[in-house]
Amino acid sequence: MNRSLRTVFSLAVALCVGFAVQASAQSQAEFKRELKAGKDLYKVPGMMEVTVKSMRGMMMITGNVATDAESKQAEEIIKGMRGVKEVRNRIRVGTVEDCTAANDQTVMAKIDKEIENDEELTQARRKIDIQIKDRNIVVKGELKDYSQAGSLINLIKRVPCLNSMNYDELEY
Repeated sequence: MNRSLRTVFSLAVALCVGFAVQASAQSQAEFKRELKAGKDLYKVPGMMEVTVKSMRGMMMITGNVATDAESKQAEEIIKGMRGVKEVRNRIRVGTVEDCTAANDQTVMAKIDKEIENDEELTQARRKIDIQIKDRNIVVKGELKDYSQAGSLINLIKRVPCLNSMNYDELEY
């Protein structure tokens, strides 16, 4: 009996170590893919403000570019990479906004519009409360997981003219 318990325990430890090594290898592979994407992307003029995040074959590109053509070009560069299954283009197009005229209502309207463009976050919107005062955002509520929370936070970060964001009270 004691011997079989040791065998089961050894198997459990081996499985845990195996999963940890696999997760670490996957993280390293994702990081390498992001570096490769940046290497390809940042050679093109106008792409330095684009950020690439890799998640299991899906690449998300965010940031700012001047034209729609540049946004599409960034997407095509990423799509052309080996192993990329899907590209989510969340790049903002246009010049950096002058924030002197921005007020809480206009910034909140932009956040709401961004959320409306994301089906998953639109459905989750009723579970979260977003408050804004002096262009400082506080996000409260509950989302299904860290991925959904990350999507929301990244979406809000893309809205120009924000001073700060606090999501300490966001559960996920």
